[in-house]
Amino acid sequence: MWGRRHEIARLHSDFYRDQYRKTLRWLMMTVFIMFALIAAIIYFILVIPSQQHYANTIEGKILPMPPQTQTGQSAWR
Repeated sequence: MWGRRHEIARLHSDFYRDQYRKTLRWLMMTVFIMFALIAAIIYFILVIPSQQHYANTIEGKILPMPPQTQTGQSAWR
């Protein structure tokens, strides 16, 4: 009688221990992925390339436009 109860208790303990370890592995993996994504977002925010604008002529030549010092202002005034 006691042997059967102890066997069932041991099986329950093994089951919960294994599930705990599986959940802990999954949690650690998601935390690692979360930190990797946060690092990628910070990298993309800090390393923003400068915007380059181009114009083309009637013949199809591409000309780089100089950057304007004020937004919304024409460089030809």
